[in-house]
Amino acid sequence: MNKVKLRKNGQLYIPKTLTKILNITVGDIINIFIDGKKIVLTSKEGFEKENKCTYNQKGTIHIPAEIRKLNNIDTEAVFIITIDEKEKRVYLIPDLTG
Repeated sequence: MNKVKLRKNGQLYIPKTLTKILNITVGDIINIFIDGKKIVLTSKEGFEKENKCTYNQKGTIHIPAEIRKLNNIDTEAVFIITIDEKEKRVYLIPDLTG
């Protein structure tokens, strides 16, 4: 799976392959921040000033409204996933092709 779709309520399903890369389980905190036009997800420490969300039992996280507004992300947006396994980061890039 190389794409994910944002739900109307701002939730995003995290596929199992990404949970393994991020090394997260239910209840873990994920840091969310913007890098250019990309949304970055990481479970690494050292991001005390970043937005955070909890990985829940439904396999989803919530992308904060301020992140969505800053990146002009509409509800039901589709993202292309790129992965940096060394840095334990997942990049969500808006898919502008529709």
